[in-house]
Amino acid sequence: MSTILVIDAVSPGEPVLGAPRPERVIAGDPSNKTWDLEKTPDGKVETGVWEVAPGAWNVVKDGWEFMHIVSGHSELTEEGGETVVLKPGVSFVMRPGFRGVWNVIETTRKIWVTYEA
Repeated sequence: MSTILVIDAVSPGEPVLGAPRPERVIAGDPSNKTWDLEKTPDGKVETGVWEVAPGAWNVVKDGWEFMHIVSGHSELTEEGGETVVLKPGVSFVMRPGFRGVWNVIETTRKIWVTYEA
């Protein structure tokens, strides 16, 4: 077995359908698809692909998440902070304690890795 996981962000398999909690939705219908690709035995680290439809919602992040935008256009605004434009090729880390708004302008797909301490 290889110790390398190659992520196919275009055709990752069958997704799990989801959406933000209704009370967090601000605009639109930001339904999403998640492809969970791998998880460590202790469940602390996970990786996969995620795609979300246009809309906006309040984000609350309690763990670490690295993200790389594959397609689409979104904006992420931290409470009291500036807006970050998310387009293909942008990579970033959302640290524990993040509170803000994710606004999807054009369906957005990302590769993600989370760490829950």
